[in-house]
Amino acid sequence: MDLTSGPMRLRLAPETGGAIRGWWHENQPLLRETPPGQADVRDHASFPLIPFSNRIAHGRFSFGGAVFTLPRDPRDPRHALHGNALYARWRVVSADQTSALLRLAYQPGSPEAPFFPFAYTAWQRYRLSSTGLSLGLCLRNDDQRPFPAGLGHHLYFPRAAATQLRFLAAGHWENGEDGLPARRSTAWRAHFAKAAPLAGVALDNGFYGWTRDAEISQPGYGLRLRASAALAHAVVYVPSGQQYFAFEPVSHETDAVNRAGMRVLAPGACLRAMITCQWFAQPRQG
Repeated sequence: MDLTSGPMRLRLAPETGGAIRGWWHENQPLLRETPPGQADVRDHASFPLIPFSNRIAHGRFSFGGAVFTLPRDPRDPRHALHGNALYARWRVVSADQTSALLRLAYQPGSPEAPFFPFAYTAWQRYRLSSTGLSLGLCLRNDDQRPFPAGLGHHLYFPRAAATQLRFLAAGHWENGEDGLPARRSTAWRAHFAKAAPLAGVALDNGFYGWTRDAEISQPGYGLRLRASAALAHAVVYVPSGQQYFAFEPVSHETDAVNRAGMRVLAPGACLRAMITCQWFAQPRQG
């Protein structure tokens, strides 16, 4: 389904994780374009991270005196990754030309998504304007027990030779050989404090203490990202040799459920967050 507002167009895939297939300003892709016919949600422009973000070590965690085992990720079979909402079919609750509200009601054992041991309902609200996009997220505990909960969105952006990224953070986690956070570092803090080129950069790290404000500079335009208070962490993924990168506002650090760093939702309680992306023009270089 497509949303439009002036020069902006957003293509959604409710049937595939409620994900974004593409976002364009006129004919300029603002997010990584999903290849035509691509059904794998992990190759879409962005997808929701619900009810947790990033990795859970070895697909296991303890909570409330019980040990839970989650399916491991097919691309990194060492760990569980990115929650399960991205694999489910979302229902369109309402939609018009510029907005859409999507809903997922998950029960453990549902055939539509990999196993998660607690029941929840999640919503995504997309709103498109002539100058930007807002993405609202909500996760409600529908279980009879509390559970550790998180959310975010895995936003992929085009990466050109001139692409630059700026954001302020207290530091980041260096990963061990297992891909999990091993130690805190400030090595990248100064690098991204001013607009920094991504050419030659390779990263897959979580940042803490970020100001929830980032700017992406592309040839001829830029995007300002802002996140609400719930999204206190950010993951930066810059794969070597690829023409895209990801900037992911998220609610918790990698493997937070095993590190006492995840919010606990009581039955009936909700976790809410908002991400806005504002487009602006800037002179082309050269």
